[in-house]
Amino acid sequence: MKQLILHPLVFTLLVLASIVYFIISYQLISRNLKWAKIIEKIFIISSMLIIGGMTIKFTGRFHPQAFYVPGQRFSYILMALSFYAPFFVLLLPRFRYTLRSYISALITFLKANPFFCIFILFRLIASILSATPEHTFKATIILLIVTVCFIYVGKQYSMKGLFDLLLWHHVIALLLSLFFGRDSNWKGIYIHKNIFGFTMDLAAILLYLQSIRVPRYKALFLALSALAVFCALQSNSGMAKVLLIILIFLLVFLRFLRQLPPRLAFASMGIFLAIGISLVILISENAEYLIVEKLGKDMTLTGRTYIWREVIKAVNKHPWFGYGYEGFWQFWRGLDNPALMLRFPEFNGFMPEQSHNGYLEIALEVGWIGLALFIASLLISVYYGVLHLTRSQDPESVLPLLIFTYIIMTNVTESGINYISMTWILYVFMATRLSLNTLDKPSMNLNIQKPIVRKSKLPFTRTSIRD
Repeated sequence: MKQLILHPLVFTLLVLASIVYFIISYQLISRNLKWAKIIEKIFIISSMLIIGGMTIKFTGRFHPQAFYVPGQRFSYILMALSFYAPFFVLLLPRFRYTLRSYISALITFLKANPFFCIFILFRLIASILSATPEHTFKATIILLIVTVCFIYVGKQYSMKGLFDLLLWHHVIALLLSLFFGRDSNWKGIYIHKNIFGFTMDLAAILLYLQSIRVPRYKALFLALSALAVFCALQSNSGMAKVLLIILIFLLVFLRFLRQLPPRLAFASMGIFLAIGISLVILISENAEYLIVEKLGKDMTLTGRTYIWREVIKAVNKHPWFGYGYEGFWQFWRGLDNPALMLRFPEFNGFMPEQSHNGYLEIALEVGWIGLALFIASLLISVYYGVLHLTRSQDPESVLPLLIFTYIIMTNVTESGINYISMTWILYVFMATRLSLNTLDKPSMNLNIQKPIVRKSKLPFTRTSIRD
């Protein structure tokens, strides 16, 4: 089959046909904003699946990391570019309308959350000052491009629109995972069972919330939610089980939180997060009893505490600006790899591939000051999430605090917030939307057209001003 496709005549015909269909699609989208909106949503959801770590066939080669991985083949870079470039060209007619208010929205976001901007600048400075600036600066630029794109998503879609995007993403991930990666420890469409378990946890909660949003299909969404819980349990990830319990308690807790004044609600949310983090750390420190006997898995988690101590020592060697983005775990440098200091002689020379803690990873990249800037940005976003909860009675008003709790908890024992991942883009577009909601002005109406109210037969669709 491959030889047939690569035959000069067949390949030429396929290329010409693709060009013709591309031109037709461009003309259709340029004349119909409804189709442009659909294509944009398809692109966003596809990007989230790829950035989230989907590994079906060759989809992993479309990840933005392909643009800066050392020694990457040029053909792989072209493959990644072939996924993103056509979508951007097709969406140019829509961008003529949606980008008009982008700069003002970006300024509003940075005013509402200035620590986020300073944190990004810190990353650029750290990349220039690293031992391999040609690599770290290129990687940082790609990270910045992805960040700007998902700031656009947060600007363009309302909270209801973001909920629908996340719901579609997780439903697709759930259904695809039922056909891939089913073994003794399920990992679904992802590279690791922990990522799969965490994703299924969030899918279960989102589907439960959708059953409240659309009572007509309550039985369907509750069944899918139960299926997501089953998949999370099949991952055999102890931390995924703990996260699921925390998220369930969070939903109950948020009902109480909604009734409190904003400042008291923020303090209460802080206490809840502190208890959750303490629970995760407690499990890490007592892994032999809790994990082996109660959660039924091996002792791999206990190694994290050894790694964390050594990573802190590594950060203290570069406390101000760190090692730069992608500047510490550089196995391709051989003996010059900065991570060689984490080799453990007592464990037969074992050297980890990451610190298994997103916050320590940020400290490695931008130092302690950079970590403090990120935490300040995160706390501001959590506060805006509390304000949104207390001001809205919609079912999706719990989404920001649900997402932030998910981010905070998963990065205690795994990384993700420090690089181009689903965790990072979740934080970016949720922080953007909350900032715009908090400092929204009448002049920032992001509509392209007046909303048309239709009775949709699809349970996933919801009419929204910005989506």
